[in-house]
Amino acid sequence: MLDERPVPARTGPAIPVAPVRNPLPLDFFRANPCGVLDQPEVAALIADPPDKVKAERYSVGYDRACKWDQFRAGSLTVGIPRAATGSLEERVDQHKRDPSKFSRWRELSISGLPAVEQVENPAVFEYNGSTLEACTVEVGATDTELLEFRYSQVSDGKSEYWGDDRCAAALKAAELVIGNLRGR
Repeated sequence: MLDERPVPARTGPAIPVAPVRNPLPLDFFRANPCGVLDQPEVAALIADPPDKVKAERYSVGYDRACKWDQFRAGSLTVGIPRAATGSLEERVDQHKRDPSKFSRWRELSISGLPAVEQVENPAVFEYNGSTLEACTVEVGATDTELLEFRYSQVSDGKSEYWGDDRCAAALKAAELVIGNLRGR
């Protein structure tokens, strides 16, 4: 479907997590979380062509979310975590108190919003009899809400465009969704 490889997300240095200077409008996402990516974007993130990628609303741990999945190719969940998760500012404070929860943690900015890229510790987990690895990018959409991008693959899986760099895929998903929500 794609004529050329997608380019990596453009990220910037860490910026203050609060106040969020240009909050992300989330009304469209709340109404239609699976409508924030089009077919070419799904092809760039999960599998090209995307015709076998399943998209479904997802609620485990989220107020609103969508999960795009093709098991061997990869899985992307984009969602607003339940309120108990807290804001990005609270997440950064939690990390400062207990950095051992993550094997990878990087504060950055993406599309003008504060964000963190993280890999949990341990980095692998079991799901339906398979070993998976994931990377999560949390974006401060507003002063009080996060938008989370979790990209996972079976441990021996490789994405067509991202290889085994799950964080590159999660960051690209964040860049695409933020752009789509700002453009609505």
